[in-house]
Amino acid sequence: MGSTGSKINRGRAGVSDQAQAQIIDIHSAPILSRGPSAQFWSQLGGGEAYGDKVTREKFIAKALHTQANEQWLRNAQPDRTLGWVRLLSEEKFSEMQGLDMECQKSIENTVDTVPKDILIEKLRILGQQPAEIADLGSLQDMMIGCKSSLQNLSEEELTILLGVTAADFSTCTTKQELIDRLAAVAWFGEGKFSDGFVRVFIGGDSLDLVPASKFSLDIEYKKYKISTDEIEVMSSKPFREKVKWFRGKCMEAKLRYEDGHVHIKVRREHLLDDSFGVFNKLNSKDLHKYFKFEFQGEEGQDAGGVAREWFELIAEKCFNVNIGLFEYSGVDNICYQINPSSYLAQDRDDEYFRFFGRIIGKALFESQTIKAHLTQPYYKHILGWPISIEDIEHVNPEYFGNMRRLQEIDDIESLYLDFTTTIEVFGEKQIVPLKPNGEEIDVTKRNLQEYIQLSMKHIMIDRIRYQLSQMLNGIYEVIPEIWLSIFDYRELELLMCGLPMIDVVSWKENTIYLGNYEKKGEKHKVVRWFWEVIEAASPIQRARFLQFCTGSSRVPIQGFGGLQGYDGNVRLFSIQSIDKKDSVFPRAHTCFNRVDLPEYSSRQELVQFMGQTLNIHEDFMNFKGME
Repeated sequence: MGSTGSKINRGRAGVSDQAQAQIIDIHSAPILSRGPSAQFWSQLGGGEAYGDKVTREKFIAKALHTQANEQWLRNAQPDRTLGWVRLLSEEKFSEMQGLDMECQKSIENTVDTVPKDILIEKLRILGQQPAEIADLGSLQDMMIGCKSSLQNLSEEELTILLGVTAADFSTCTTKQELIDRLAAVAWFGEGKFSDGFVRVFIGGDSLDLVPASKFSLDIEYKKYKISTDEIEVMSSKPFREKVKWFRGKCMEAKLRYEDGHVHIKVRREHLLDDSFGVFNKLNSKDLHKYFKFEFQGEEGQDAGGVAREWFELIAEKCFNVNIGLFEYSGVDNICYQINPSSYLAQDRDDEYFRFFGRIIGKALFESQTIKAHLTQPYYKHILGWPISIEDIEHVNPEYFGNMRRLQEIDDIESLYLDFTTTIEVFGEKQIVPLKPNGEEIDVTKRNLQEYIQLSMKHIMIDRIRYQLSQMLNGIYEVIPEIWLSIFDYRELELLMCGLPMIDVVSWKENTIYLGNYEKKGEKHKVVRWFWEVIEAASPIQRARFLQFCTGSSRVPIQGFGGLQGYDGNVRLFSIQSIDKKDSVFPRAHTCFNRVDLPEYSSRQELVQFMGQTLNIHEDFMNFKGME
C-alpha cells in the first residue's frame, strides 16, 4: 500500500502543473476560501493589493517571508494529488534575495576564474546551448550577458527552466524575479536555493529523495473516497478536530468482531518472538480486525488493559538498543532512530522493521500509544514531509556542525575532501562513496552544495533505506498515508506517543536565564509573561512548545532536571534574551535545550509571535486570561 501512495510530481520537471497556475478571481476565490491557504489569503485582505486577478502561487508567495521558521503547506494539484508549498523564513527569504541581487556583480568579477567546462554547464542551465568549440572569451561574454538574453524568454519558459532544477522559486512573482533567480541558480548552484527533499518509494522496498517541488501524494480517491478539498480543510483544523476525523476513519475501516478477529496469545518471556511470529502470518485485511490479547498462563478477559500492556511491552522490546534494531539519537538517550547496522544484529531485520511498522499502524488504528519517541525526521518520513540539512542536527549534531562550518570556509580545497564519507560499523571504520567514483572527485567551492546535499541524503536515507522502507510499508498496511497527511510532524508525535504530563513548576525550577534575563530571572517582566502563557496553555500547546525547544515532546523520567544536550550530559532548559532587531520571533536551539526569547514590549506581543512561531496561532491566541 505504502509503495503506491507516493509518487514524483513529473509536471515541474517539464511543464509543471504548479507552474501553470490557474487564475483565480479574488472576489469568489473558491480555492483560497478553505484550508491553510485561506489563513494567508485573509492576512492579505483577500488579495486586494494584487488587482482583480491573482495566481494561487503568487498569492501565497507574498506571505512567505513573514514566517519565523520555514513551514510547509499541503497544496492541491489540478490532478487531484497533494503537493507542497514552501513558506520561507525571513532569514532564508533575505538570503535568497541577496544572492539574486549579488549575482550579476559576482559574475562580472569572477567569471574569468571559471573553467570552460563549468561555464558550458552553467549556460545550459540558462537554456543556452554553447558550442563545445566556442572559445573561452565568448563563453564568458555569454555568461555576463545572460540576464539580457533571458529577457527574450516568456515567464512560462523561465519557469520550465527553473523547474528542472532543485531550486526553490516559489517567491518569484514577476518575470524579472524569475530571471534573477535563474541566473543566480546557474551561477551560485542550485544548492543555495534548494527546496526541501521528500522520500519516495523505489520499487516498493527501497527509498530515495526527490525535491519537494517534484513530489505529490496520490489520495487514491476511488479507494478512500477522500478529496483534496477535504484534506486541505482538515489540515487547517486544530489538533483535536484532526484527531476526531482520523479516529472516525479508523472506526469506519474496522471490521466487526463477528466478521473475524485475531487472537494474540504470547508468552511473557518470549514476547518479541511470539508476537513477531503471529504478526508475520497476518495479511493487510487481518490488521483491521478486532485483536484479542492474552498472556499465556494468565487468565482474564481483555477489556482493554491487556491490549495496553501488550503495546507498551512490545514497544519496550523493539526499542531496546541491545536488540540492535534501534539506537539512541545522536542528541540524547530519550529519542530513538534506526540503527544503520541492524542487519548485523538481526538476521531478519527487514522483517522486524515491517513488523514494527505494523505495530505503529495498529496502535494508531486502535488509539493506543507508543511511549518511545522517534527522532523528529522519522515523523517527517512517515508523513512524506520535506526534510532539509537542518534535520541532520536531530540525528547527528556533530556532523551537522561540520556541514555548517564547511559553508563558511573560503579555501575549501585546502581540506582535501572528496565525495566520500566514513561510517563506523561496530568499531570498524569504512569509507563509503557519496556518488559513483566519489573517491576521485575533490570537493571544491563550486561543488560544495552538491557534496552537502549528498551527505544529507546519506545520513537521512541511504544508510537506512531498506529498514525505513519496510517500517513505512508496515505502517501503511494498517493506516493509509492519506489519513495521516492532515497532521504535521509534531502533531504526529503527539498522536503516536500521547500528550506528556508537563510539570510547569519543575520546568521553571530547572530553567537557566541568560543575557538580560540573568539578573532578574523569573522576575523579569518578559520571563514572567512567558511563564504566565505556559501556565495558561493547554496540554497540547505546552507539548508543542516543548517540541519546539528540545526537539521532542518527551520529558525525561527524572523530570526537567534530567534534560540532556547533544553531548549526553545534563543541559537544563535555558531562556536567552535577544533584541527584537535581531528577530521578533523566538528561536530554538534544540541541541542545547535553549530558546532565544526577544525582549517584547507587552504580553500580547509575546503571545502573538510565540503563536506564529509554533504555527498554532489560531489556538495560541485563545489562552485563558489573554483576552
